[in-house]
Amino acid sequence: MNNHAPPKHQTRSDKAKVSVERMLLRIGVPVANAIYSVMKLLPVRNKVAFITWNSNAITADFQVLVDRLQAVPHPPKTVVLCREFGGSLLSRARYVLHLFHQMYEMATSRVVVLDAYLPLASLLNHRPSLRVVQLWHALGAFKKFGWSIVDKSEGWSAQSNIPSRTLAGLLRMHAGYTDAVVSYSGAIPYFAEAYHCDPGIFHVAWLPRVELLSDPHHMADVRKRILAAYPQLAGRRVVLYAPTIRRTAMDTSRVLSLVQTIHDNDWALIVKAHPIRGERSGAAFPSVSIDVPDFSAIQLLAIADAVVTDYSAIVYEAYLCGIPVYFYAHDMEQYEQARGFYTHPSQFPSKIYATVNDLITDMNAGVGDKEAMKAFVEIFLEQTNKKVDILDLINPNKRVR
Repeated sequence: MNNHAPPKHQTRSDKAKVSVERMLLRIGVPVANAIYSVMKLLPVRNKVAFITWNSNAITADFQVLVDRLQAVPHPPKTVVLCREFGGSLLSRARYVLHLFHQMYEMATSRVVVLDAYLPLASLLNHRPSLRVVQLWHALGAFKKFGWSIVDKSEGWSAQSNIPSRTLAGLLRMHAGYTDAVVSYSGAIPYFAEAYHCDPGIFHVAWLPRVELLSDPHHMADVRKRILAAYPQLAGRRVVLYAPTIRRTAMDTSRVLSLVQTIHDNDWALIVKAHPIRGERSGAAFPSVSIDVPDFSAIQLLAIADAVVTDYSAIVYEAYLCGIPVYFYAHDMEQYEQARGFYTHPSQFPSKIYATVNDLITDMNAGVGDKEAMKAFVEIFLEQTNKKVDILDLINPNKRVR
């Protein structure tokens, strides 16, 4: 859910809007389930549906799994629905029509694979045989989310006047998963809290991106493609600035100071917003950064010499690639109050900076403990005999438990 800090007082108009929104939900959910009941009369096919509402393009994780499913004996049909919710009124109206497509695919598939909360996956009454697998888009448990933050200012819905805890209940947020994935068993209690679910549904499994990021040939190919498309990056020190998604306002003056200082120190700066409803078209800070819209933040790790972030979970992928991370966390106490952490930034093998000057001094010097990063990777990419292959988890012809 897209959130911001809650208003301190609700006006009479706000209360009226809340009443209308609640009424629409209480009417809309039964209507949707009635339509879905008719769709469930259709025959179930040997099909896997990959669905997200956070992106208009297929993710690397989904693409790898689709390709791997096509290579198994008697491969199932695969369908990928990537349609971002938001934008203009026309875009939102089109999304309403897209919901019927989601319902049809869920009604006629044997497995549904998600990478984030999807309202219909939790609201609809599915066939008992339908497997709903939640992969989640973050590699580790860093920031709190879901039910863990419904009473925090970062957990307030910007698209509704209904209080966040009430709205989460009405939308049955994260309900209905039959299986969920974490990369290490230590994250299970955190994700179980966020999903408000039974810890027994979790499996230790690595997201497909781990294999891609660990493959030197793949990363060399990505690097070659990036430099071919953006030759101005060749021979330069490249820093990826990847701030987290925020519901509350950032101190823009501090961010401007950061990007200007990085530029002044002769780094090639690439800015990537959070991929969940964040990577928009158009350059950020065009006078001091290089716009690279054709490659994701994860792909850009193939050329990055350093990563700067406040609280983005890209730190996990950066450590996997052996890239030093610099936390520009000048508002950490406020952010902890507004959202909170499962893993506090002080627990990561990176320094935390409150000032730009200290950060740039260490970044210029290449400060970073590669051995500590390697040890941290061994924690969040747990080697255990309980680890499963996600392919087995989502293959309709198999059942892992």
